[in-house]
Amino acid sequence: MSRTVLMVAFHYPPSGAVASQRPHKFARYLPESGWAPVVVARRPDPRQPLDPSFGGPPAPRLRLSPLEPSRLLGLFPSAFAAALRRAVFVPDEECGWMASLAATLPALVRRLRPDVIWANSVPPGSLVAAAWAARRARVPFVADFHNEWTRNMYYRPASRLHDALHRRLEGFVVRSARAVTTLNPLHTEDLRSRFPGTPAETIENGFDPVDYELGPGGRGLVFTYAGAIYGHQGPGPFLRALAGTGRRDVAVRIVGDRFAAVRPGDWPFPVEVRGHVPHRELGREFSRSSAFFLCLEPSAARQLPAKLYEYLRAGRPTFAIVPRGGAAERWLARTGAGTAVPSEEPERWPGALERFIEELPRYRAPDGAAFHRRALAGRLAGVLDRAAAGP
Repeated sequence: MSRTVLMVAFHYPPSGAVASQRPHKFARYLPESGWAPVVVARRPDPRQPLDPSFGGPPAPRLRLSPLEPSRLLGLFPSAFAAALRRAVFVPDEECGWMASLAATLPALVRRLRPDVIWANSVPPGSLVAAAWAARRARVPFVADFHNEWTRNMYYRPASRLHDALHRRLEGFVVRSARAVTTLNPLHTEDLRSRFPGTPAETIENGFDPVDYELGPGGRGLVFTYAGAIYGHQGPGPFLRALAGTGRRDVAVRIVGDRFAAVRPGDWPFPVEVRGHVPHRELGREFSRSSAFFLCLEPSAARQLPAKLYEYLRAGRPTFAIVPRGGAAERWLARTGAGTAVPSEEPERWPGALERFIEELPRYRAPDGAAFHRRALAGRLAGVLDRAAAGP
């Protein structure tokens, strides 16, 4: 007989946010391991694109439509609004969502009597509300950290008092959890170090082969970047590296720039920029590609972008300009899915890229079976099993 897991997910299809894939794929494949998911999700955030191709069963049992006062700050200049959000809204600007969860989860838990409560940390308020509800009902809680909290590169507390409050809430969540999962080995190591005895485990992001089909490769040499461009990642270093090789026989495609952050510019090679592309169309986009590229600034050493797993699924290698010793470099070395060159050493970029291009005909894609969403859901089922069994 299957057991029930109550799953809390801010992003869930048809939201086109990349964070919606993780809870959705877990929910889709957990029944194969004896777990029946009941999903509580937010109605799609209007700031995110809609993508029906993310859809499919199971649908959420409940969708919440919280009122978010932080949205009113969009009327102010961006720098002032950002500072005010950090000062007023803790642990994050989605305080309406956290309040809705806090009001809704206790009654839902009493009615469903789930064996485990699972929550994803986008945003961290989801973890706080779920941990509180689980403690109150004495139900095992599993915290899934999609991103780091107080170790996140974007973490900017408004004051020492805010920093102390964030750290207290983070500690409350971790200590309330029967198990903690992350998608980044560096994050797992950090949590084990800061919270000794915490049963923390890494369940990385992945891909689902049924999402799209791949066709034969296109003509010519084409490098592709897929996904949104923001924060500490963008195509600039790769474009400069390619210009430094002196090559003119390479085309560059940037797919999914929904923030219009990139202009093609004046380069000695063609650069194509497109906005959001539905997930099911990635097969067509990837089939036209010879290879992929990724660029992270030195400050993003702990970042492990989800796009790397889709690149792996496409069977093409990735040329990565990423921080030395960081999560992305370690992942590429471990999987053999591409080549990394330190973002701290721009003088090495053109030569490394030229060698990468010369080696393309000899590339053999590694086996990515361990990153299939079905396999990852099976690993989560093991975590849920242990959490339900007790300490």
